[in-house]
Amino acid sequence: MSTNDPGHINNLDKNQLDALKGFWLMLIKSIRDSENKIDPMYEIEIFLASGYDNPDMILLRWLRARKWNINGAFQQFIDTIKWRHEWGVKELLAKGETDLCSEEIQTGKSYFMGHDKVGRPINYVSVKDHIKGQFPLESTEKLTVFTMEIGRKLLHSPNESVTVIFDMTGFGLKNMDYPHLKFLIHLLQNYYPESFALGFIINAPWIFNGCWYIIKPWLDPVVESKIHFINNLDDLFQYIDPSMLPKQLNGTQTNFNYIPPTDQDLIMLNTFQNDKQGKIIAEETHRKAAQKYLDITQKWAQGDQIDNLIEERTKVTKELRDAFEQLTPYVNTKTHYHRSGAIHEPIFDITYQRIKENRKQ
Repeated sequence: MSTNDPGHINNLDKNQLDALKGFWLMLIKSIRDSENKIDPMYEIEIFLASGYDNPDMILLRWLRARKWNINGAFQQFIDTIKWRHEWGVKELLAKGETDLCSEEIQTGKSYFMGHDKVGRPINYVSVKDHIKGQFPLESTEKLTVFTMEIGRKLLHSPNESVTVIFDMTGFGLKNMDYPHLKFLIHLLQNYYPESFALGFIINAPWIFNGCWYIIKPWLDPVVESKIHFINNLDDLFQYIDPSMLPKQLNGTQTNFNYIPPTDQDLIMLNTFQNDKQGKIIAEETHRKAAQKYLDITQKWAQGDQIDNLIEERTKVTKELRDAFEQLTPYVNTKTHYHRSGAIHEPIFDITYQRIKENRKQ
């Protein structure tokens, strides 16, 4: 799925555009209407959840997932924002890998590497490396949510979704963790809709047939239709070039090797956490950009006939993105993917140098 596909931001028909406008009006009313106002904390979460993305793209995910039913999409979106707040996604991202179990990351049970032939990031799941009960459930759930969020940062326009490879080589019943799988499916279908493009289950042994019989009814039919069983890697090569696959899948990439935070990474993290004033300024700038975006979006959604309204909305969308970028060092951290070169966010180094210079003055 890409921004140019039907129902996506660059390819909306009139009914779809009207649905998007209706969604915005419903959401803005819930933010600003004193009688139906949502918790102010949820308002903050909305634009933190949008991150670098155009907020229209975020709302369109829920509209597509609910087949353009505005009420259904709105309710699911609000449920997602509440979940992010109550579960602690913001806190997890602010602590980053320091809040994860390093030993669990190092198992290589789930990681990103390369992209498929249409440019979608690839998430590799090595099922044999997940042993039920080896790590606390909370630890595994944190790693799963963190991986979901990393996938969003690895997306590059026009792609909006990721490809997942489930490598079943060496699978045994000790690897079959139904509670965690239910958690993963619930995340995908409810809190990260339209983020899953294709799934390949490769080298599945016969013993997995019984497991799949149990799992299949949990899947939305649309999600299930995206999953393919592959026993011949040549079939996988139709979708993914071998140069993007790790050696364990007959590719040419070095197998996953976790790069832990460096001393400099930890110094930077501590610096950002202690820069209270810098965070307050960045948060206020981001909040004002979000309010300005909502003001313009409300006029646009209501059909106000104002000269250059589309251009003005494009401008404030960029301002919102720029404001989030300035906030990023205070609400996110560098990760393995920054250290490996897969994610480029120079704002971390720029902000760190600015803080150092300010301290000298």
